[in-house]
Amino acid sequence: MKLNSKQLDAARSALLGEHSEQVIRYMAGQSVVIDSTLPTQQAQEIAQNCGWTLPKSEARTSLGFLVSDSCREYLFWQERHKALPFENGLPHLSDTLFEGKYVAEIGSGMGANLMSLSHRTGRVCGVEPVETYIQLGEIFCTREGISTLETRVGGAESLPFQDDELDLVLCVSAHQYFDIMPAFHEIARVLKRGGELVIIGGILSDYARHSVDYALNSEGPKAVAITLVNSLSYTAVGRRIIGNRNGFSTSRPVYPTSNAMIRWMHDAGLTQKTPFEKIGEETCFYAVLSG
Repeated sequence: MKLNSKQLDAARSALLGEHSEQVIRYMAGQSVVIDSTLPTQQAQEIAQNCGWTLPKSEARTSLGFLVSDSCREYLFWQERHKALPFENGLPHLSDTLFEGKYVAEIGSGMGANLMSLSHRTGRVCGVEPVETYIQLGEIFCTREGISTLETRVGGAESLPFQDDELDLVLCVSAHQYFDIMPAFHEIARVLKRGGELVIIGGILSDYARHSVDYALNSEGPKAVAITLVNSLSYTAVGRRIIGNRNGFSTSRPVYPTSNAMIRWMHDAGLTQKTPFEKIGEETCFYAVLSG
């Protein structure tokens, strides 16, 4: 999905204009509870005029879901003082990890992590299959006075880089949405010898532990059941039994076991640099491409 010129102009006006802070908080609040502040009438009207929410019900449109995701990520980035979500969460996740390197983030979304990395690394590039997220990210960069960041439309299974081009590949809370096994081989292809991979995200034990809460409060029992079935089938036979809905990979995430993740990385030539470790509610895998 890509914003046309009219939609893009409307998004710029809404996210950069006089009531932009209210609009961002309102749209972020459509996907997660952020505080008890009631939305302003101006924010509601702007969202409706942009085609992000429906009149009366305030339900999000397809475009509204993408905008609310982006506003939520931007707001969280601001609230953590523009730091990476895993900032110094583990000893090897310090700034020195990125210094002077060509870093690519797979599943970069609206680019919050790219904005954090833009002054810490030699070169950073985002890879994102949903072009709308990239367009919205450019608006947020304008809002922050950051030069437009390098981003490329693409997926983890076919990365838009040359062989042996990258020093480090980063993936944060995104691996569950792509075809993980071929993605690891693609990552190995684009990394230089000795290049590094950092994946931070959920695994099966993480998801299963919270599955009851997800079923009751957010995803619903059917969605949780599908995710658990697909996670088990992908771990066992390398494919989702229940396919993606309407072609959107985000509709059918998978959370493999940690052992499966390590095995697939090893099959692609990626070796653990440190044992996998917990970072908050997620798990960090840190690997290097064997020379």
